[in-house]
Amino acid sequence: MSDEREIWVRHFFYLALFAAAFHSLQFLASLTLWISTSSPALMAYGLDAVVSAMAATVLATRIQREWRNKFVAYGYMAASAGAFYLGASMLWKGLRPKPDVLGIAVAAVSMLVIPIVGSYMKSLAVELRSQALKSAAIFTFGNSYLSMVLLIALLMSYGMNLGWGDPLGALVMFPFMAQKGIQILLEEGKHEYVED
Repeated sequence: MSDEREIWVRHFFYLALFAAAFHSLQFLASLTLWISTSSPALMAYGLDAVVSAMAATVLATRIQREWRNKFVAYGYMAASAGAFYLGASMLWKGLRPKPDVLGIAVAAVSMLVIPIVGSYMKSLAVELRSQALKSAAIFTFGNSYLSMVLLIALLMSYGMNLGWGDPLGALVMFPFMAQKGIQILLEEGKHEYVED
C-alpha cells in the first residue's frame, strides 16, 4: 500500500471513529431526554443513532473490506420497528410528550454536523476508490434527513403545541430506517470502485 493511500485510510479510520462517537452521543442525549419527556421521535432517533454508531464502528475496523453486514441491517430493522411502535402507541393512546428545547438543540446540532462528516467521508471514499465507503457516506448523509424530521416534529410539539407532531415524527422515521436495513441486505458483499 502506498504512503498516500495509507494516509487516506488513516483519515477514514479516524473519521469513522468520530462518526461512531457522535452517533453514540446522539443516542445518549436522546435516551436521557426520552426519559424526561417520553418523546417517541427522540427515542426513534436515538435507536437509529445507536445502530449507526455500531455501523460506524464496524466501518472503522473493516475499512479495507465490506462494512455492510446482516447484523447492522437487522439492527436498522429492529430500530424501525421500535420507532413504529413508539409513534403508533403514543398516537393510539392520545398521550402527549413533554416538549423540551434540548431535543431541538440535539436535532439542530446533528443537522449541522452530519452533512459535514458525510461530505468529508465521500471525498475520502473517492480518494480510496471504494464503493463500500461511498455507500457509508451516503448513509451518513441520510441521517441528516432523520435530524430534519426530528427537528420538525419537536418544533411542532414545542413551538406549535401540537402534541401529535412528535409521535408522527417517529412514524415518518420508521420507513426510512427500515429502508436502510433492507438496502444493506440487498447490497451486502458488493465490491466496486468509485470513479467520481
